[in-house]
Amino acid sequence: MKGKILKKVKIGKRDSIVLAGLFLVWATAAYAGTGGTEFTDLYTTLQGWSQGYLGKTLAIGSFIVGMGIGIVRQSLMAIALGIGSGMAVQYTPDIIESMVTALLM
Repeated sequence: MKGKILKKVKIGKRDSIVLAGLFLVWATAAYAGTGGTEFTDLYTTLQGWSQGYLGKTLAIGSFIVGMGIGIVRQSLMAIALGIGSGMAVQYTPDIIESMVTALLM
């Protein structure tokens, strides 16, 4: 086994084009993200909660808690976190919706 020498195989430009063509021929269509209509009701419910009165209540509650912690610690950082979490509750469903629809098109 020691005396065996393995040769390196060099792939030229023409060979790589042929390989790329073969991969394109063998590739199948991907349908990830399509379908899933059984989750439409759940998605609509969660989006309604987040952007409806529950989301607004959570946003105001996190702001008030952040303001209370900010007053106790004498720091504006907790107020900023309260505002940020309130914004996240309100606007994250729209951001996710636009990202997913942009990827599916």
